Amino acid sequence: MKVYLVGGAIRDKLLGLEPKEKDWVVVGSTPNEMKENGFKQVGKDFPVFIHPKSGEEYALARTERKSGHGYTGFEFNTDSSVTLEEDLERRDLTINAIAEDEFGNLIDPFKGQEDITNKKLRHVSDAFSEDPLRVLRLARFKVKFSDFSIVPETVLKVREIVNSGELNHLTGERIWLELYKSDDPFEFHKELASLGAAETIGADFIYNPVKHKEMMQGLKPVSKLHKLACFIYAENISSEGKIKIPNEYRDLSELFEQTYNVLNYEPDIDKYEALIDLVNKLDIRKTERLNNFLECLENKSRVKFLINFIERIKSFKLKKDDQNKSNNEIVQIVKNSHRKIAQDYLRQYLDTQQN
Repeated sequence: MKVYLVGGAIRDKLLGLEPKEKDWVVVGSTPNEMKENGFKQVGKDFPVFIHPKSGEEYALARTERKSGHGYTGFEFNTDSSVTLEEDLERRDLTINAIAEDEFGNLIDPFKGQEDITNKKLRHVSDAFSEDPLRVLRLARFKVKFSDFSIVPETVLKVREIVNSGELNHLTGERIWLELYKSDDPFEFHKELASLGAAETIGADFIYNPVKHKEMMQGLKPVSKLHKLACFIYAENISSEGKIKIPNEYRDLSELFEQTYNVLNYEPDIDKYEALIDLVNKLDIRKTERLNNFLECLENKSRVKFLINFIERIKSFKLKKDDQNKSNNEIVQIVKNSHRKIAQDYLRQYLDTQQN
């Protein structure tokens, strides 16, 4: 049994980057031997094992054979006779097909180091065109390494995948995962478009540079949540579309419809109704979503103005006698109270600004 460090960890070290995670491949072993050595198996059909101390993933060396559609349409061979070179050959790009042994020696049968030096993204073998997921991975790596270029031969392989219709078999969850992993969802989408793959992935995956530019003038994403929510809104990705987006990102993206109203509202004693309407549309009951939205607005003075007003609205409580009134009466009481709160708040705010 031999163990090798593989993939991104080697690539990043050669590029002078700090590896985020380590992946290991095990050659000449079996599931039983791995378990006897204390490893915990996490996959049955595709044996992956967790190291008992480090918690890192160790996968048995494998080969693949296309047997169906999509990125899951493969049969795996993890026999102990599979060599390291055979395992590296089934990987996507040469820069990801480099291994390192226990002595620090590099095994690089597909000249990945040369492509790193020359800043090239190149497929390892013809098997690249069998897996539609590799189109998304290629786009993601192009964004990650923006100074790299995709070699013409690999672009041709992408066209084979697009023309084959295999992209249609990608699940919405998997598309989202690649989008999530990308350093910049906007650039990721642009790369997919340049490869001719964006529209094939989903009809709702349409790039809108004008809307993106306009919106980003008022937003400054400060986390992956904010950036992805901005992307969902700017690209107008439908909740009925193919891409399966988690609710927290979807909910936040819906708030961006109110971005221009927030940024363009000017405090004025006669604009109390507009202020109330704005706060109602923000739905202040969803506190975490609202905080995420306000956090990514660049105009912090406007954010502070809104937060202080929202706190006043939240502090309003119905009087005990009013709680027993009809729904229509309660609604009117709340409206009148909010109107008074907004008028008083604006008056005090404007007085402070003048002084």
